[in-house]
Amino acid sequence: MRYIVRHAGIGLFAVLAGCGDTSLTQGPRCLNLNAPDSQESLSVAAPARVSLFFSVDSCDGQPVAGLAADAFEVQEDGRPLSALESKRAVRAKGQRYRMASILLLDLSGSVLRTGDFSLLKDSAARYVRSVLGSRDDGQRLAILTFDGREAPEVLVGFTADQATALRGLDSLESRQCSSNVDCAGFSDRRTCAGWRCVDDSTNLNGAVVKSLDLLDETLAQETAAWKEGALVMFTDGSDQAARVGTSEMLQRASKSNVRRFTVGLGGEIDETVLRALGSDGSWPVAKASNLSEAFDAVAAKVTARANRFYLLEYCSPKRSGQHTVKVVAKWNTPAGETLVGGLSRTFDATGFASGCELSE
Repeated sequence: MRYIVRHAGIGLFAVLAGCGDTSLTQGPRCLNLNAPDSQESLSVAAPARVSLFFSVDSCDGQPVAGLAADAFEVQEDGRPLSALESKRAVRAKGQRYRMASILLLDLSGSVLRTGDFSLLKDSAARYVRSVLGSRDDGQRLAILTFDGREAPEVLVGFTADQATALRGLDSLESRQCSSNVDCAGFSDRRTCAGWRCVDDSTNLNGAVVKSLDLLDETLAQETAAWKEGALVMFTDGSDQAARVGTSEMLQRASKSNVRRFTVGLGGEIDETVLRALGSDGSWPVAKASNLSEAFDAVAAKVTARANRFYLLEYCSPKRSGQHTVKVVAKWNTPAGETLVGGLSRTFDATGFASGCELSE
C-alpha cells in the first residue's frame, strides 16, 4: 500500500471534518481540514487509486502551507495504512483550484509626479514574482491601474504567466506625453502626469468597486472545484473624485467574498478607510523605500492561502464494498504546539484490483 500527497491550490467550500472531531483536537487549538462539497473532493481510479483534495487551516483561521508528506496519516475504516508500505511525495497541482486576484495600483498625479513611481513599480514586480512563481498552483493575476477617471484601466488581463505580468509593469515606463498639449491626442483629453495622460484626481472608491465587480464576474465563470478571489490595492492618498461614496464602496466590499489587502503610502492616506477595506491585512507605509516590505508581506499571505491546499492520492488495499478513508494532519507550530485535525470521506472499492501505481 502506498500513497502520494500532492500540493494544490485555493478555495472556499464546505467543511467535512475538522475542529468538530473532538478526538483530534486540543481544545480550541486544532487543525481544520476542508474539502469542496462535490465529486472533486474525492475520486477513485483503476485499479485501486483513491484521491482526496482538501485545504488545511488552523482552527483560528490561519492557513497552514507546505506540509510535508510525513505530516499526514491515512486511515481506512479506522485503521492506519502502514507507512512502511507506502511512498509519499508533496507536489503542486492546481487543476482543481483557482485563485483570481487583482493588483490595483494608484497612478494618479501624486504618484507619477514624485520620485516614488519607480519604487512602486519595483515593489509591484516583487509581488508578481512571488505570486506567479514557477509552479502552477492555480493563481491567475490581473493588474489594473486607476487615477481620476471613471473606471480603472486593465494593464494586464488575468494570467498565470509571470513574464506577461512583468512586461505590463515595464510598459508603465513608456512616456506617452511630455506636456499637457500632447494630451489632445488621447481619448480622455485630460492632464499629463508624466508617463500617461491621466485625470490627476483619485477615483479610489470607484476603482475598488469596479475591481470587485470584475473579480466576482471572473469567479462566477470559473469551473474549478475550489475558487477564491483576492484584491490587493495600493494608493498614496484618499478618494478625491467622489464618483462613489466611501460608505457605498465599503458596503460593496463587505458583500464580496474576495480577500482584501491594502497598502497605503504617505501622510495623505485615510488609514481608517484602508483598514476597513483591507479586511485581510492593511499596511500603512511612511516612505516609498519601505513599499517592498509591505508588498512582500501581502504576497506571503496570498501565497500561503494557495499553498494550504493538498491533493492526496494513495493505493487502497480494499477490493470491494463501501469504506471510510480519513486523512489526519499534524502540524508543529513555530510556538512548539502540535495541532491535529482530520477529514473523512467514503468511497466504493467495487472492482478494485492489484497493480496500482502512482506517477511521480
